[in-house]
Amino acid sequence: MKLTQTLFLVVTVCHVILVEGCTFKCSLVEDILEKMFKSRGSDNCSNPKPNEIPAFSASLTNSKVLGATEIVKFDKVWTNNGNDYDPNTGIFQAPFKGVYQFSFTVMSSSGKNLFVYLWQNDTRLVSVYPGTGYNEGTANMVLNLKKDDRVYVKCGGSGQGYIYTGKDYWYSMFSGYLIHATI
Repeated sequence: MKLTQTLFLVVTVCHVILVEGCTFKCSLVEDILEKMFKSRGSDNCSNPKPNEIPAFSASLTNSKVLGATEIVKFDKVWTNNGNDYDPNTGIFQAPFKGVYQFSFTVMSSSGKNLFVYLWQNDTRLVSVYPGTGYNEGTANMVLNLKKDDRVYVKCGGSGQGYIYTGKDYWYSMFSGYLIHATI
């Protein structure tokens, strides 16, 4: 029942009880209101509790030659609330419908090209071309996702990509988090 309908019902019941001269305990109205507000929150399953909010950050541990359409597997996981990012596939899968923020930074290898895209399911979104040499490129996106949508970083272009990272420097990374769940 919608909140306005419930409030109307409570006000109507209270009016009948008070105006018609019936007696009741004030705690009855308080109990009704308390249950109404509790049920209002529990009916909205798409809003996660704070400790369930999906968030992840992962870095690349080793430089790599990427195939022309290979998904980048950022394998050093720093944070993975809900385990919705899979470092074995490089894919984040949305556990809730909502608004999410994603960012990634990649570094090209010396003398080698690197061209990557952010993907949502099978749709190519923004691209980053850091060029050749030890250059970095970064992209940030806010996306409306449905439950089970997938987001990942994938090599672009017709040839190979050369992604760089230094030992314990973590130059290439990927992260995302839920901003707000929606119904």
